[in-house]
Amino acid sequence: MDKDEILSKHKQENRFGDEREKTIRIRRDAFSLGGVVVLGFFFMMLRIWKDQYPADILALFCCQGGLSCLYEWSQLRQKKHLVWGILLMVITALCVFIFCRHLLA
Repeated sequence: MDKDEILSKHKQENRFGDEREKTIRIRRDAFSLGGVVVLGFFFMMLRIWKDQYPADILALFCCQGGLSCLYEWSQLRQKKHLVWGILLMVITALCVFIFCRHLLA
């Protein structure tokens, strides 16, 4: 392999960033998701305190978790991720149904 081939191959391998950038993106996503979870939990507690059912917020949490599990299943093909993904998406659908029923009642 000559110099140009090596540079081309290296550039293609790092088109999504080097390992440091990947690690920073992963930690950034986890950090921001943690903030959303804390804020969502706070909103859920306010709804429960006001005698409201927090189906909309619960649907968002379950949908995020379900889609994460289904994506992980698509990459790893581990049955447990598929089962959890389907279960969380069913809970999401039920929460959306409950939310819409209360909204339209």
